[in-house]
Amino acid sequence: MTDLGGLAMAAGCGAIGAASVWGLSASAHPNAIRRGHICFLSYSWPVKCLAASLVPMAILFVYAMAHAPAKQIAFAFVITAGFLAMTIFVNYQVFFVRLGYDRNNIHFNSPFLKNKSVSWDNLEYVGRSALVQADYIEVAGIGRIWCSSFSNGYDELGQFLERKTDTLLTSQS
Repeated sequence: MTDLGGLAMAAGCGAIGAASVWGLSASAHPNAIRRGHICFLSYSWPVKCLAASLVPMAILFVYAMAHAPAKQIAFAFVITAGFLAMTIFVNYQVFFVRLGYDRNNIHFNSPFLKNKSVSWDNLEYVGRSALVQADYIEVAGIGRIWCSSFSNGYDELGQFLERKTDTLLTSQS
C-alpha cells in the first residue's frame, strides 16, 4: 500500500522548491546596474536573504550531524560537508564577488583576486555547469567567473556576450 501522506509531503516540498526557484529568478531584473560606462551584475534582496538564511541552517546541519547515531555518522558527515560547501560558495558569490563589464574590459573584484580588469580578448570560454546550475565565463588572468540567472543584469550580459563572442570569433578568423 502506498503512503499517501508521504507522497503528498514530497509533492508539496517539490512544489515549494520549484516556486522558490521561480520566485528568485523572477526577482532578478534583466538590466545590470550602471556606474558610468560599466555594467555590474548584482543580486536582489530575496537572493541575499536566502543566502544569509543558509548560514543558520548550516549550523543546524552541524548540530544534527554531531548528534547522529554512530551507524549514520558517515552519511551525516557527507551531507553536512556538502551543505557547508554549498553555503560557503553561495554566500561568497552573493556577498563578496563583483562582476562588471563594458565594451572593452571585464571588471572583477573578489577577496582573493582583489580588483582585476582584463580585456575581452582574454575571454577563453563561455559555458554552463549542470552541477552549479549557473553559466560561467573563463577569462585568462582571472579564471572562472560564475554568472547566476538569479543576478540582476544576467539577461543583459547574455545578450552582450552573444554579440561580443561573435565579434571576437570573426576578428580571430
